[in-house]
Amino acid sequence: MPLFRWLRLASRDVVRDRWVRLRADCVEIAPGRIIDPYYVLEENAWVHAVAFDAADRLLLVRQYRYGAGVFTWELPGGNVDPGEDLLAAAQRELTEETGAVAATWREIGSWYANPARQDNRIHGFLAADARIVAAPELDATEAIESRWFTPAEVEAAIADGTFGNVMHLALYHRALLARAQPGPRAGG
Repeated sequence: MPLFRWLRLASRDVVRDRWVRLRADCVEIAPGRIIDPYYVLEENAWVHAVAFDAADRLLLVRQYRYGAGVFTWELPGGNVDPGEDLLAAAQRELTEETGAVAATWREIGSWYANPARQDNRIHGFLAADARIVAAPELDATEAIESRWFTPAEVEAAIADGTFGNVMHLALYHRALLARAQPGPRAGG
C-alpha cells in the first residue's frame, strides 16, 4: 500500500485538564480506510539537560515513576512553559531540580517522544562545567534526589536498568557525540 498522509475527519476531547490532554480522532489512513477512534496525547515540549561537571561526571536525578512503579535515574528536565525559550527552560529545570548551573550550554537536538501517539518534542541541551550552587527548588508534586555519576557508574546504571528511560539514554549518547565535536555554545 502506498504511503498516505492521514486525514483527521473528526476529533473530540476525552480528557483535557492541566495534567493531560487526550483526544480521540476519526482518521482516514488511506482512501476509504477509517480508524475511529485513534487516540493522541497532546503534551507540552520537554527539555532535558545533560550536565557534566569539570571532573567529567554526569548529574542525574532520581524519582519515583508511578506509571512503571519504579524509581529511576534520569536527566534533569521537564515541561516547557507556554512562550518560554527552550534554553531558558532547560536552565530553569536543571537549577530547580538539582540546584546546579552550568558555564556553557549547547543545543544537541530535538526529537519526538513517541510520534505515533504523542505530538510533542524533546529538546536536549549539553551543559558543561556544571556545579551545584543552591538547594533544589522542587514544586509540590516533586520528590527528587540528585547525584553525580562517573562514566563507569552511568554505564552500570544503564546496564542494570536504573538509568532506563530510553529517551534519556538517547539524549545521553547524543551528548557524548556532541562533546567530541566542536559546535556553537551559549553562555550559562
